[in-house]
Amino acid sequence: MSSLVPSGRSGALASLARVAGPLQGEELAVPAPVVTLGRAAACDVVIDDDSVSARHARLEFASGGWSITDLGSVNGTAVEGARLAPEKATPLPYGATVRLGGVQLQFREVEAANVEAARAEYVAPEAPLTLREERKRGGFPVWLAVVILVILAAIAMIVYSMTQGTPVSTGMLRVPIPVLAVAYP
Repeated sequence: MSSLVPSGRSGALASLARVAGPLQGEELAVPAPVVTLGRAAACDVVIDDDSVSARHARLEFASGGWSITDLGSVNGTAVEGARLAPEKATPLPYGATVRLGGVQLQFREVEAANVEAARAEYVAPEAPLTLREERKRGGFPVWLAVVILVILAAIAMIVYSMTQGTPVSTGMLRVPIPVLAVAYP
């Protein structure tokens, strides 16, 4: 059932061919041993169809074979008609029919592709940072800067009142607290 695709596919390790619909016959190259399939432009293999999620599935070559993992897509992923559980890798043999949402594809081997060598050379792209990780990388925390400023202001008020001969009242020291409440609700 597997059909070989000619090796002229500019470094493709495998391909996905549409087997139904208006774009039947279209070949989608699998350029790396780990690729993300989906509708988003950031995916390695873009499938422009409303039934396909932005990040729908992941194809991966490991331990001598390919596998596919549904990434929690809305319309699901199926191999040979069997729906996949989200986040669980499922073996994907050459020639297998794959359904991503409403798109039917056939997984095909590429003639003369050296997948093992490509896997050995593959370096995974750096994952984008989450908002929390970006904040951690940001350096000095803002809250700490505010606390230091409040302490310095309190010290300055004490020193000023000592040099002017006016005792510091507790009411003067309470002023920074509402400022913090406004700055960090």
